[in-house]
Parts: sequence; C-alpha cells; structure tokens
Amino acid sequence: MLAVLTILRKTLISEYYRLNTGFLFLVAMFAFGILRPEDHIALASYVFASPFLLVLMGGVFGLYHFKTVYFVRQRLLWDSHDFLYHLRLIDTSQRWAAWLYVQWMLWLPVALYVAFVGYYGWWTGQHLSVIATVIYLVIVPITGVVAYEYRLARPNPDARLSTLSTYFNRRFTKPQWSYFIFYLFSENPVLLFLTKGFTCFVVVGLCKIYPTDSYDERLFTLGALTIGMVHSVLILHLYEFEHLQLPMLRNLPLKIEQRLLQYGVLFSVLILPEVLFLFRYLPEDISLEYACLWCLLLIGMLFLLFGRFLQQHYIMDTLLRQGFYAFFVGFFLIMFKVPPLVLAVVSWGVGTWLFARNYYLSEYIVHQEGLKIRPED
Repeated sequence: MLAVLTILRKTLISEYYRLNTGFLFLVAMFAFGILRPEDHIALASYVFASPFLLVLMGGVFGLYHFKTVYFVRQRLLWDSHDFLYHLRLIDTSQRWAAWLYVQWMLWLPVALYVAFVGYYGWWTGQHLSVIATVIYLVIVPITGVVAYEYRLARPNPDARLSTLSTYFNRRFTKPQWSYFIFYLFSENPVLLFLTKGFTCFVVVGLCKIYPTDSYDERLFTLGALTIGMVHSVLILHLYEFEHLQLPMLRNLPLKIEQRLLQYGVLFSVLILPEVLFLFRYLPEDISLEYACLWCLLLIGMLFLLFGRFLQQHYIMDTLLRQGFYAFFVGFFLIMFKVPPLVLAVVSWGVGTWLFARNYYLSEYIVHQEGLKIRPED
C-alpha cells in the first residue's frame, strides 16, 4: 500500500503543485501578503455571519475542488499514465483509501485556510456556520474519489457534441470576440469558473473589508492588480488558442482598430462578473468615477498582458517568474500613491502599442521542455 501511495504522490500530487505553483503563489500573496491578520478576522466574521457569502465561499472552494478532480481525470486519459488503471486490481477499500489520500493532499490548501478562518469564526460565536463548513470540507473530497472510480471503470469517455450545441452552432453566427469564451466553456470550464470564482471572492472581500478600517482607494487598486495577474493564465490560453486553433484570424481583412475593438469587447466580457460584484457591494466611500476607472485599469492590464504575450512567447515557468516581478513593481507603484488614472493610461497605451506592433509578427514556439512535460501534445 505504501508503494501505491508513493506512485500516486509522484505522478499526481507533485505534478499538480508543480504546474499550479503560480496560481497558488498569487493566492498566498493576496491572502497573507496584502491582507493583515485583522482583515482575515473581519472577513471571517462577515462570511460566517452571511449565508450568501458562506455559500459563495463554498462555491469558490467547490471550484477549486473541480480543478483538482479535472486535473486527475485528465491525467488518467494520458497514455503515459495508463499504468494507473492497474489500480483496479487492488482491493476496493485500499483503492478508495489511496484516492482519498490523493484528494486530501490536493485539498490541503483549502483545509488549512478553512481551519485558519474557522477558528476566528468559532471565536466570534458563529458555531453553526463553522460546523456546516467543516462538514462540507469533509464530504466534498469523497465526490472526487467517486469521480476517479468512475473514470477507472470507463477509461474511454464518449465526447460528442450535444444536440443543443449543434442546434445553436448551425442557427446562429458567433462574433469573433465570442470564440474564446465558447472555447473556455467547452474545453476549460474548470479553469474559467475557478478563476472567476476566486476573483469575484476577492472583489467581495475587498468591499466588505474596506469599511472596517482607515483604508484608502489603494486597497482596491491592489485588488485590481491581483485580479489582473490571476487572469494572466486565461490570457495565456487566449494566446495559445488563437495561434494553435485559429491562425486564420490574422488573414482576415480587418484593420488594427477593428481588431482592438474585438479584443476590447472580449476583455470587457471577461471581467463582467467582477464588475457586477463591485457595483453590487461598492462601499459608500468609493466614488462611481473611481469604480469606472477601476474597470478601465483592469481592461488595460489585460491588454498589457496580451500584448506582452504577442511580443514574446512564454511557457508557464517563465510566466510565473515574469508575473512575480510585475506584481511587485505594481505593488510598489500603488503603495507610493501613483494615481490609478496614470496606471490605467499606461496600461492601455503600452498594451495597445505592443498589440499593434507585434500582432502580425507573433509566433507560437513549441519548447522542448514543454514537450517533455506533456508528451501527448
């Protein structure tokens, strides 16, 4: 049994954390680098006192759970991981125990954070909410085990288009900006919903924390910086999607201004959930003008990220390093009270300039290191 756990740890757990280092680092930087301990206490008191926020937190954790389950199930479809199907040969109870070990190791960041905020929730008297959260925390990993057992019993899933998808594809013409949105919903729904769930939770947390102390608008600007960096993974997928699956887009008879308009609409749709939550929970001390400027800054950051990808191809390891540097530069600019308007104008200006300069020159480079990590590609 120990040998089985070692194999699962090396092939699934270690690989998951290696490939998601950037995402987890950004989450940790926001949770423990920007927010103070008293901010976590205030946030815990708000969440455990509000059924809606408690459900929202459970939804964010559920999306993270789907991300881990999706990762393991995709690994089981890889030819290099076919040997894992031999787990069917061992005793059922031992196999379930092994899968439960895998899921709890992947679930560990959520469990640690729930233990952290749950302590303060219990301390503030929200006993029922804390107990419900702990029950949820224990039950959810079992669904992952069921999903893994289902995949082991059915190693060749059927991937056909639904009748509804076929009907809409034939009856309606999709605008160019919607291609990537439909691609995310069909091919990377876990990544999409996990990213949106986390960023929306960040927006709600900022809106709830802001009135509890003498903060200024820099807190929301830092939130926009964090949300923009989290979206770098989606922008990387956009870059890969257009180069690998829609290279013909560059041959369409469109002016550069028309292309910029298409991407502007796409980025506006991408940040729409965050904008809705911002205006729903907007503190009274935050002006409507600043909220609109916040949205423009976020769109400008997406243009800047996409323009940077067009200028130079990045693999995930390089993206993590560049994102680390960019986050700290932005952090110090914000803390030294550089106006958000200046940051927005610079983001839009540099992003559109990089786009116009490199859109037709950009090339997707297949790195040998990436081929070693994903031999099936």
